Amino acid sequence: MRRPLQKRFARQAQRALCVAVVALGLALPGVPIAQQAKRAEFTLDQVRILAQQALTHKDPELASHLALGLLEADPDDAGALFILSQARFMAGDHIAARKASAKAYRLGASRKDRVRAAEMAARAALHEERPTLTQLWLRRAALNVEDSVAMDRIAADYALVRRINPFSFRIGGGLRPSNNVNNGADSALQVIDGVPVVGALSGGAQALDGTVGTLDIDLAYRLRQSKTSQTRLGSRFYMRRIWLSSDSKAQAPELENEDFDSTYLDVSLTHSFALGAEGNTASVGFRLGRAWAAGSTDYDFAAVTASRGIKLSPSTRLTFAVTGEKRDVESGAVFDQTRLQLNTGVSHRLANGDRIGLSYAITDADADHINYRSTAQSLRGTYAFDKAMGPAKVSASLTFGQTQYPDFQIGFIEVPGGREDRSVYGDVTFFFEDYDYGGFAPSVRLRAGQRDSNVSRYESSEFSIDFQIRSTF
Repeated sequence: MRRPLQKRFARQAQRALCVAVVALGLALPGVPIAQQAKRAEFTLDQVRILAQQALTHKDPELASHLALGLLEADPDDAGALFILSQARFMAGDHIAARKASAKAYRLGASRKDRVRAAEMAARAALHEERPTLTQLWLRRAALNVEDSVAMDRIAADYALVRRINPFSFRIGGGLRPSNNVNNGADSALQVIDGVPVVGALSGGAQALDGTVGTLDIDLAYRLRQSKTSQTRLGSRFYMRRIWLSSDSKAQAPELENEDFDSTYLDVSLTHSFALGAEGNTASVGFRLGRAWAAGSTDYDFAAVTASRGIKLSPSTRLTFAVTGEKRDVESGAVFDQTRLQLNTGVSHRLANGDRIGLSYAITDADADHINYRSTAQSLRGTYAFDKAMGPAKVSASLTFGQTQYPDFQIGFIEVPGGREDRSVYGDVTFFFEDYDYGGFAPSVRLRAGQRDSNVSRYESSEFSIDFQIRSTF
């Protein structure tokens, strides 16, 4: 028959507990300590108290010994594991402290226990100089917090570690039901400058409804940094997938979901530095990448970039950027493009905390094929409210666009005067930051817009609802 847990443990831990009596001054009045040591037997709860007192008196060796005794009695004792992690951390053994905290987190009976274990693991990982692992443990702590004060503390710690960490990452994505997933035409009719053209557009060339899924991952590593500059190596991966509705499949039975797949991957090197007055910045960079469409290579590209940021006032900032890009299109050299894009924008924070912004972009594309030569312009205005409206923070934008193709042809028909598209799109975003889980909260964007063209094939409209998950810190 097995002895009771308390008696089995007492013999294993007796020596450590006798030391605790002497070290912590818990001797019984009028009885010699040596005599007490011979009679020492303690319950598990008393051992736990002694271990906590050892930590209070900064005796990690004794606290570790007591915690290990508790773990011999019960290897899944989350409280003993947390005591052990504290003792190992105090002794400077940060790897052992993190491992003990990690196990305490897995065995934690309450959210409060898991929060303290995750925060201890984060502290240990930081002392190991592993900031990315520190961020992971802070996210795990955030999964279990029960009040806004604790969440604010974790968010502040996360922001500090993010500044320290040479490696940075951002992961985004969402699902978007849309009535025009393929950017198709509103009508089967073909009209050029008001003149009908013989024949009708195929079902696949017309608007198809369905759901759009996206995944967007940005990674960067800081190669070097000084007080006035930094150099980063980065990469971006973007994936877009479409699921057609049953009606769309009936409208275009020759098409599969995979026909609308698109994927983008690049690597970049960027050097940013202070330039001019305090708060003014500049950067130069280089980017190489590839884009895929419908499962096959679409084009390879190389681009150079330069940007300038000017602080006009504590609440106003002006930016400029220029990008030159060369695209080698897989389907033939005649479609290769040389692109030049200029961007400028201004943002301003109002006295009430709201933000307003205005940006303008112009892109010139040149190619041997006339349909790939164009000049596109866009003007975008944004407004973001600082205070929540009900359960959500609200931001809105309105974008006007124009694209001019000086020469254009539909099949063998040349469009007189070329093709011209005009568009307007508006969106409203609701960010429910108070409904977060682990520092992530839902976001919903409503988007509506229309594109007009003198070639009806390119006239389209869209209404979509975009569901996303965003980080709150």
